[in-house]
Amino acid sequence: MDKAEMVAARGRRSLPETKPEWLHLFFGLQKRLTSAALLVCALSSLVCHADVVSLMNGDRISGTVDSVAGGRLVIDTSYAGMVALTLGAITSVETENSFQIRLTDGTLHEGQFVVEGESQNIRSVNDALVPLSLAELASASYNKLTMVHLGRDWSNRADLSAAVSSGNAETEAYNVLVESVLKRGKSQHKVSLLISAEEAEGNTTKDQLDLDYGYKRFFSDKWYASGNAGYFQDSLKDVDSRITAGGGIGHQFWDNSFGALSAELGVNVVVEELDGQSEQNPALRWAFNYKRYLWSKRLEVFHDHSILVIPNADRGEVIDSSTGVRLSVNHRIDTSFRVDVQHETKPLVGNHKTDVTYSLGVGIKF
Repeated sequence: MDKAEMVAARGRRSLPETKPEWLHLFFGLQKRLTSAALLVCALSSLVCHADVVSLMNGDRISGTVDSVAGGRLVIDTSYAGMVALTLGAITSVETENSFQIRLTDGTLHEGQFVVEGESQNIRSVNDALVPLSLAELASASYNKLTMVHLGRDWSNRADLSAAVSSGNAETEAYNVLVESVLKRGKSQHKVSLLISAEEAEGNTTKDQLDLDYGYKRFFSDKWYASGNAGYFQDSLKDVDSRITAGGGIGHQFWDNSFGALSAELGVNVVVEELDGQSEQNPALRWAFNYKRYLWSKRLEVFHDHSILVIPNADRGEVIDSSTGVRLSVNHRIDTSFRVDVQHETKPLVGNHKTDVTYSLGVGIKF
């Protein structure tokens, strides 16, 4: 090889024909990040719109319109929670969700609140525009059952109450109820824990623990398959432990801005440790859940109960219920009054059939 050929060969080696591997990775990552950024921008333009309520004074409040009732519109905001506005102070409403709308003359519509030009309208489900005067609006609510297939919703709360008395009798009592509900797609999970304790004159007069799990899997807008599991303990009534598990079918009668009502029927296996003796029995289970919001969602009325029918002649039925009201102080805190009843038609010898707990305390939503 002569000198000219050697120089040419060295030149070819110093200029590789392909880019280094790290450079390929860099450009590939850059393309992926660019695509992801474009996708996020596109999605945000589609789903990040908020409902908007325009007021007479020129202010605009954004959030999620929840309901209209009693001459007030309730909007859920990220900065102040639920806010109630009088309809007379509102000039227009724009929403993303469809509502079931009732006018003062009894006329019913279903659709979105929209503004076309300077006019307030209802855009019906068939895309027709219906002129609307807010003064004619009697009520509006959105059906949460139609939203059960979308997104994720997780809510938690804790009700806390305590009582201490001194003087002729020394008494200490506390009651804690914690609930967590997760809605995801067509499924719903609910976990609740109730702890009740009481001590009078140095003697324990109540010591209960009740842990429950409920599952719903919707296969239509209102019908769902249900699953449940629970653990109950009350040493003073000689119930060392009661474990229940089973499944069935349920019907969600309604679930909207004003409240919810559902019922379930199924079969369970009940495993009990009673005064040191173990029992295992099949059972039928009935459950009922109701809640209703009033006074622009400042007041909540609720009632839940479950009934276990145990065919074993020695056991009878076990009934649990919780009934009460909650009054909102703000979007995080409320006051609560609750009556919890635990009833056994055939308790162990020496125990009362019914155990009632009254709780007055503070509720925290988080």
